[in-house]
Amino acid sequence: MTAYTLGFIFNQAFSRVLLVHKLRPDWQKGRLNGIGGKIEPEEQSLACMVREAREEAGLQTAAEEWICVGEIKSDSYRVDVYARIHKGEFLDASTITDEEIEWFDVNELPDIVLPNLPWLIPLAIDKIKNNTFTRFSVSYP
Repeated sequence: MTAYTLGFIFNQAFSRVLLVHKLRPDWQKGRLNGIGGKIEPEEQSLACMVREAREEAGLQTAAEEWICVGEIKSDSYRVDVYARIHKGEFLDASTITDEEIEWFDVNELPDIVLPNLPWLIPLAIDKIKNNTFTRFSVSYP
């Protein structure tokens, strides 16, 4: 099973979320997704999330800043979903790779977001703000 991370970074007002204009893999090309990527061999999930935030957005984050929201899984993959609040300026995050990052209004997400983001983003906000659930788990066939 291949394991991945997916992270949502919000401003303090929870009105904006940082997303990546994906170029790869092919099934995500031209779409928007959160920060994240493949967990390397011998790497822990949370360490991957910290690494991906640095590599994709130039943000130095600490493991304790990330909140585990839940997981999405199937027989062939698992995605650990995280969220955090960015307490700095919008310009602290910058495009590091060939995949551009951009802040988006959480209430007006573009049509090009991946199909699960319109429910994952509000769920992540609810987890951070209200802590009304431990963590979610979604399984796909």
